[in-house]
Amino acid sequence: MTRLLIPFLIGASVLSAQTVSTDPVGYITVNVAGTGGAGSAKISIIGSPMHGAVLASGSLTSADGTTLNSTSSSLTDSAYSSSHYIQITSGANTGVTSAITGNTATSVSTSDDLSSLLSGDETFAIRAFTTLGDIFGAANESGIGGGANSNVADEILVYNGSSFDVYYYQDGAPFGGTGWRSSTNGFSSAANTVIPHGLSIVVKRKQADDVALVLSGSVFTTDTSVPVESGVNWLAGSHPVNYTLASYFGADGGNIGKGANSSVADEILVPNGNGGFNIYYYQDGAPFGGTGWRSSTNGFSDAGSTVVASAGSGFVIKAKNGAYNVNDATPLD
Repeated sequence: MTRLLIPFLIGASVLSAQTVSTDPVGYITVNVAGTGGAGSAKISIIGSPMHGAVLASGSLTSADGTTLNSTSSSLTDSAYSSSHYIQITSGANTGVTSAITGNTATSVSTSDDLSSLLSGDETFAIRAFTTLGDIFGAANESGIGGGANSNVADEILVYNGSSFDVYYYQDGAPFGGTGWRSSTNGFSSAANTVIPHGLSIVVKRKQADDVALVLSGSVFTTDTSVPVESGVNWLAGSHPVNYTLASYFGADGGNIGKGANSSVADEILVPNGNGGFNIYYYQDGAPFGGTGWRSSTNGFSDAGSTVVASAGSGFVIKAKNGAYNVNDATPLD
């Protein structure tokens, strides 16, 4: 369950305060379920639709390979490498992002070659990546269960494209100190582990009580582009709103892989609250049942209004037909 603690009104000044860059700011509360005394662990799939403030912005003058040039920005020389990303905020490919590998006062180097997507006169914003420490607190202010190792502590699972990396808050260990750690390294801090926007993480809670996780930050004021890779993707909305299948992917299915049934189409797996998933797909080319969003158990009834994720919750896509991007549209239009 997710509660919006500050009203989110589409098309208005949506939260209680604004940054100097006019980003709406505020917070939401996401429930991390405890076991309730039944079973050894309870799974919650969450995402963070709250983001770091805009630290620099401006207009591009050109895009050459992995170098984006600007003469009208407020860049701080050598300030953004490895820990920040650039987001394109206007033009045909609004919402495209890339990690920053270096910068000068008038240029940004990116990990991806964005030049084919840009005309060279777009606007942009630079933000710090959201990290594990941002979401749960550098000193575990969230109250997630800590422990001497990942076997006893609550676990944070981050999908790496083929499996999960496991993190936990180490407390009371005979060696390795206190703080966020990887299950494979009990000595080095993992607080700065990047959690990219649009991705979900899994919390495996081993204690009986729920945790009210408060997520604070800025709200994107433009669309954002979310990459879907071939195979399994753990995703979440990039904006603090509830998403339906139709509002996230499009009433016509957008770029998602379509098919006559869920066996051949891309599958959207929505947590059912009981430890499993309900499966949806975009039906196209079926001999009966029509065209549109369907449940895997019902090929006739439209499922486009099904909530795939509430604000701060996540879901899974099994992409069977290649990679594509989803345009996660801003509700602020």
